[in-house]
Amino acid sequence: MEVLDGVRLVPVVEAYTGVLSDEDFGPITEPRWDAYSRLKIIEAGLPAPVAAHPWLVRAVDLRGPGLTRLVRASLFAADDEDGELLLARIRDLATREQAVDEVVALSGGLMLETPDGRCLALPGCCGDIGNLRDWREATRHDEPAPASLWIGHPMLTVSGDGPVLTLAGPVDLATEPAPVIARIGRQALDEAVTTAEAEVARFAGELRSVCGDMVGAEAAPLMARALIG
Repeated sequence: MEVLDGVRLVPVVEAYTGVLSDEDFGPITEPRWDAYSRLKIIEAGLPAPVAAHPWLVRAVDLRGPGLTRLVRASLFAADDEDGELLLARIRDLATREQAVDEVVALSGGLMLETPDGRCLALPGCCGDIGNLRDWREATRHDEPAPASLWIGHPMLTVSGDGPVLTLAGPVDLATEPAPVIARIGRQALDEAVTTAEAEVARFAGELRSVCGDMVGAEAAPLMARALIG
């Protein structure tokens, strides 16, 4: 397998929460789900999903009312009253620290793709944009024995051999045999992580803005950080 000298890590967020209704098209692999999900997400005023997945949108494209809707849908997923109570506790300095700890990160993570847009890996279940720290750690791995690369589950593994990193998966355990998905130049992945970090920083700014409208400027940075993961 060729060694890729360029890749992209794209921060993405799941956008279906609070958007999809109770339509039933059968198994989730049914093709009609794809078109339906994309349509409903766009109709909700959110950016178009990425080509590789009908629920994932680029984080840097989220802003304003669309991002507000997504954050509120995430916070209020279980119950409207509980969501309002959580926001009130975040506003209150006396309960803020504990309340922020209860904020669940937005589902999503990092999509790995080639420079021409061919998807190599998507984030898994329970992934979030905070997993970018795991990708940074992967760039430093320099052992032939595979190490875990958490992207949600199932996860990937990373093996190091000098200037080349080998990614394999998906797996539930790093010790499991897994097909290789890409061999990437270490510098190329390092540069992709750096670019993604800049995108996440811009997204964090948008999050602070919408969180400020919900809980005030003082609490907004804490809430935004929790939503990123």
